[in-house]
Formats: sequence, C-alpha cells, structure tokens
Amino acid sequence: MRKQERHHPKPPRPLIPSFLDNMFDERIVKGKTMTSRHIFLPMLVATLFVGVLAARGEEGRSPAKTWQDAAHRSGLSAESISSLAKNRILITNDAYKQIFSAYLSSNNPLFITSDSLLNAYHVLYEESVLRLEEALSVQLPPILRLILKNIEDTDRRLSGKPALVSAAKRRAVLVTGVALKLMDDSFGFKDDALNQILTQESRRIVQAEGFRMPAWLGKPDASFEALDYSRYKPRGFYTRSERLKQYFRAVSWLQSIPFRVKHDEEFLAVLMLGNCVTYYKWDDPAEKRDTESFFRTYRSFIGAGDDWDLMTAAQGSLADFRLGMDLNGDDLQKRRARAMKMAQRQGKGPQINDQIRFAPEDPQQVAEPNFRIISAYRTPSAVLFQRTTDIRRFNRPYPDGLELTISLGSAFARKMLEDSQKADLLQTIDACKALFQGSSLYLAYLDALSTLVDAPEHDAPAFMKTEAWQAKSCNTVLAAWAQLRHTWVLQAKQNTSFRGKAMVPAGLIEPEPEFFGKMAQLAEATQRLLKRAGVFDQDYGRVTAIAGLERLGIILEGVKDQSAFRERLSAIRQEGSMALDLADTLMSLNRPQAQWGSEAFVREQRQWIKTLIADIKKGQSDRLPRLMEIIQFYEFDLEDLWGRFEKVSRRLEAISHKQLRAVDLNQSDVAFIKGYGKTIGGIMLHGGNSYLDPTDDAPRVVDVYADPDDDAYLHVGIARPRKMFVLYPWRGKTVLCEGAILPYYEFVNTSRLTDESWKTRLDSEKRPSIPKWVSPIVSRGRLSEPSLKEDY
Repeated sequence: MRKQERHHPKPPRPLIPSFLDNMFDERIVKGKTMTSRHIFLPMLVATLFVGVLAARGEEGRSPAKTWQDAAHRSGLSAESISSLAKNRILITNDAYKQIFSAYLSSNNPLFITSDSLLNAYHVLYEESVLRLEEALSVQLPPILRLILKNIEDTDRRLSGKPALVSAAKRRAVLVTGVALKLMDDSFGFKDDALNQILTQESRRIVQAEGFRMPAWLGKPDASFEALDYSRYKPRGFYTRSERLKQYFRAVSWLQSIPFRVKHDEEFLAVLMLGNCVTYYKWDDPAEKRDTESFFRTYRSFIGAGDDWDLMTAAQGSLADFRLGMDLNGDDLQKRRARAMKMAQRQGKGPQINDQIRFAPEDPQQVAEPNFRIISAYRTPSAVLFQRTTDIRRFNRPYPDGLELTISLGSAFARKMLEDSQKADLLQTIDACKALFQGSSLYLAYLDALSTLVDAPEHDAPAFMKTEAWQAKSCNTVLAAWAQLRHTWVLQAKQNTSFRGKAMVPAGLIEPEPEFFGKMAQLAEATQRLLKRAGVFDQDYGRVTAIAGLERLGIILEGVKDQSAFRERLSAIRQEGSMALDLADTLMSLNRPQAQWGSEAFVREQRQWIKTLIADIKKGQSDRLPRLMEIIQFYEFDLEDLWGRFEKVSRRLEAISHKQLRAVDLNQSDVAFIKGYGKTIGGIMLHGGNSYLDPTDDAPRVVDVYADPDDDAYLHVGIARPRKMFVLYPWRGKTVLCEGAILPYYEFVNTSRLTDESWKTRLDSEKRPSIPKWVSPIVSRGRLSEPSLKEDY
C-alpha cells in the first residue's frame, strides 16, 4: 500500500471524526451491559495462544517428541535451551523486516503476541494521522494570512500607552509572520526592518541548531531564557514531504512562543491576536467553525492543550469583539485578573515545561499561565515525567520508562525501578495515577496497555506469573507507547528540564568542607577543655552584671553636673559592652530622689550601684523583684553555644559537600542557609532579637612586635566587616553572590593602640593603608571610611 502511488482528493475539513463521539457507547452482549471498552480491549488482548499445526510435517523427518527436540531442530544452542527451560521465554537474535513475517511460515505452532497486534494498530493509526496532518497543512497558511489582515485595526479602540500598543502589535505580527514565512517563502512585510527579522528568524528555524533568545522577543529572564532551535527539526513522518516539513516547523514555532499573562506587552499582544479570530471577524459561519476546529482537532485524540491557545484568547471575557481598553486605567489589569482566575480554576497553569527556563519558586507551579497561538497537547506521561524529574525535588537528569508502566499498574516495574530517592519517586508516581483516567483515545489506549501488566487471569499459565514474563510485558507496553509518541511527535507537548536548581540557589557556601569539618573538631576540643577548666560552672549572668556595674561606677566617678553626666552616658552607649548594657538596664530600677543629672543624683546612683553589687554577690534580690529577671535575660549558656557552633560547622561541611557535587539542597538546607545570619548571631552573643541592633565592636587590633631603637610597634588588626561579592559558577551559569569579609591591616605605630583608639583611627583620615597584595580585589584599591549598613 505504501509503495503504491496514491492520488488524494481535495483534503477534507479536519472536523472531529464522528466515531469518537460514540467511542464509549453501551451495547448489550449476552444479556450484559458492556461499553465499547469491553469490545476494544479484546482487540489488544495481552497474549493470544494459537496452536496452529503445520499442514504437513517436514519431509523426511518424524514429528518432534519433546520441546527440547523441537528446540534443537530450530537451531537453539544448549545454553539457549537451558535459559528457555528456566524462564519460559527467550528472545533470540533472529530478525524480520516486519513483524508479520514471523507468522508467514513456521515449523512450530504459532504464538501470536500482543506486540504483533499493537504494531499493526500503529501502522494504521500513524497513516491516518498523517493524512489528517496533510489536510491541516493546507488550512494553516490561510488562517495565518487572515490573522495578519485582521490585526491591522485591532488597536483602533485602544487608548493610552502608545509605546506599549506598538510593541505588542509588533510582537504579534512577527510571531505570526514567521510561521507564514516558513510555509510560504514568498511572504514578506512592507517594512524592511520587519522583513530582515523575518528572514533571519526563518533561517535559524530551518537550521534547527543552538540556543538563542531573539532580541525582538525581549531580554532573557528566569521564565523564558532562550529558544531551543533544535525543537524545530522535522521528525517522524513529517520528513516524508517538503510540505510536511514546512508544516512541522511552522506549528512547532507557534507552539513554542509564550505570551505570558503577567507581561503587559505579551498579554496585550495575544489579546490582539485573539481579537483577530472572534466571531464577528467571519462572514461565513462555516469558516469560523473550520478555524476553531483547526486549533482543537486533536482534543478527542489526545486530550486538552497544556497552554491556552488562540481560541481561548478569543473568548469574550478576554479579547471581545471590540477590544476597547483604556491602558492608562486598569482595563488591562481587569482582563489579566480574569485570566488568572481562570488559571486558578484549571490548576495554576501548564503542567509540562517545554522552555529553557528556571524552576518557579512556587513548588506547585511548572510555569506561569501563558498563551501559545497553537497549544501542544498534554499527555499523562509528559506530566508524569515533569514531576519525576523536577529538580526542586529530585536529583535525576532523565526519567525512566518504568515510571509509565508503574503508573499502569506493573508490580514488576515498581520492583525494578532503581533510584537513590526511590521512596519519594514512587510516591510521586502514585500521585500521578489520576492523570491516566479520562475519555480521550490516548487514555483509552493506555488503559488497554494496562491489561498487559496487571495480575494475570487466575487460570493463566504459570509462566505468565513469573518475572521473566512480566519483563516481557513491560517491554511490550513501552514499545507500544514509543510508537504512540512517535505518531504525536509534533502535537504532544515535549518535556524540557528546568535550568539549574531554582532560578538562583538560596545561597552557596565557600567550598571547603575539610575546613568546616576541622572547625567542628576544634569546637569539640575547645568545649572539652573549657569544661575541664570549670568555665561552664560560672554564673555568667551575675558575673556580667557585676562587671558592668563596676565599670559603670568608674565611669560615673567625678561627675558633678548634668553636662558631664550626659557625656558619660554617651560613652556608655558607644562602648557597646554587653556588661555595660546590662548595668544600664539595671540602673533603670533605681528611682533617686535628687534632681536628674545633678551631683547629688550621681552620688546617689553610685551608692546604689555599690549596694546592688553587694546584693548580687550575696544572691540577695528580695528588695528588687525584677533584678534576677533582667539578669537571666542576659544569661548565656556558653556550653550550649559551643555545642551549637559545632553543629553549625558540621552542617556547613555537609552542605559544602553537596554543593561541590552539584547535589540539590533539601528544604532544611535552604532554610539553614537563609537563617544563617540569625543563627550565627545568636552564637555571637546576640540572642533573641538583639541581632537586629548589633553592637559596634568588631574592630580588633594588637601589637605583635616592638622596635625599641625606633620606639615603634608593629600592629595587626581587623576593621568592620565589608560586603563582598562573588561570581560563582553554578550548573553552567554564573551566579552573583553576596557575603562579607573582615579586612586585615598590618602597620607600624609609635604607640600601642587599644581597640577603642583603633576604632577611632579607622573612622578618620589617619587610617593606615590595606596591604598591597589585597588591593587588586578591593574596590578602587583602597578602603575608605565605612558606610555602615543599618537596613536590617
């Protein structure tokens, strides 16, 4: 049939075949109500045993007495016979050009397999779809021309934001025009600039190589980074003629360009396109029905489209027949709200990603709601694979075909599936089983295949209950599914893995796991030594309170008036000492009788401090009920803090190992990274919410060498932490990261500096220079007066 020359009449309109409307009609058979499923399934019976004795035995040879004898006569080796004896099934290397050839002649009884019937089904099925696609290829160019004609006046009732209107119209015209150019090379625009884009884009599509984001489509972003031009390469039966190749490229192009609802230019563009095919644009109602049928031809075959198509955009609630909007007002936003409400009803948008993009932050979302001029169809296996390869949950680059057979009920496939995250993977697969229920022809086919992998009939031969036969059944199912997907290579939506992990990782760690491991060991050793020294037996809160009060008493010595008192209070605040902070809080418990700030007031305060220190040392707090409450607020369990430090180090070590091996972080890891600042702040004695208002005491300095001849001292020190950026290579992309570093200083001074004097010097023009060897990585080669960040 295929080799004969065929003459097709004028292609018919691609209306949905009427037999599909009645595909599941009920019939009465032997007094029982049966659906057509009961009639359809026997056609695809898993295994048909047909004992067909040869019309006559081989001339000159007596019939075989045993199966082993027949096996020998059939040329099987001893090893093959042994295997056959064990598994009851054996696949040899003997091959045929077509499956039916195996049944043309035989020296042994025939065994008709489900594979043979499935293969026959697919030959007929693909030939039928081929003819339907040939008819559709004739209809596409006139539809594209009609859109380009009607779009000329779609902006007539749009007011406001002329730049937006112009950009949206240009996008709509170019997307449509490129498709028409692919079908008709003679097509062109009057505008030379548009023609240049038309020529360049169509040439790239025909070349079908590489990744690129055309400038006229806008700047790449996380949800639309680039186009994979290899998707436009004709495949399957579309290579049989030049016209089918052109049709494949054009349809694939129209399926690939998103019009995202959240982007004003793209949303307005698809509303303009939808307006081009609203009902009032047609003089002949039959032409409108034919056009709508074009966009929805395969719904009964495959199911729903995964994206909204042009006919959805043409709905009255979105495009309407006038497309009248005030873009300076909220008219566009109202229509966007309608679209988003529709998306919520339908499950948050597409379920299959076919774009080069990063994963959305919402773990329940695959891609934001969007339109395509032609939508590819959603198949259950594509949705399944989308979920089982979601990089936000699984670390696996490709799905496994066994997932499909598991979804269809194969216990064997469930056992054979190998994956480091098998438990989670099986849970995800099980959650997808509802995808395989429905009324399309595609789902009916998969339902038929499921009978090959479910439990055998109770009276089936024993060998059909073995793993060997179950393996054969899985092979049959997946081979059939592969043929089905071959037929729908263009119309079924393809899967594309998300870029990287999420759009940008929550954070990255300096990749030094050995360092973090040794820091954990060091923390453990330090904690052990401190415990042995009795440090953790100290009453830290009381010790801190006494130290602060004593320091406060010294500060207040000699104060005789309000002015001096204010200066001393300012000094307390600037020192940023926790002990002084605690002492200052305790002072609020006192109510002196003298005038605030007077010499008598200060004298009374000093005396109160001495009494308070004595009470704290004796453990007496009866006179001040809130005394211990305040002290306990400043209490730190140092032993606990060391334990927390060790745990943080271990966690950094573990995450660093994951990072080096590009293993996806789990939610706990991400939460740890996001909360690292607060965690480490608590360890650095800024517990509670005090990390929001940290003390300004980071600078440290120490003299490490003295030169008596020169009467000078070599100092080393650190300044306040400085922000640092890092460009980190992450899964083929460069990620800008932000952190902090403590600048190092090394300088000679004629006197020994304290931390306070060092801090004062850093904040002046007398600050020393940073070492030369570090200047190349410092902005402008030097550190100036710091601009303190307080936007917490």
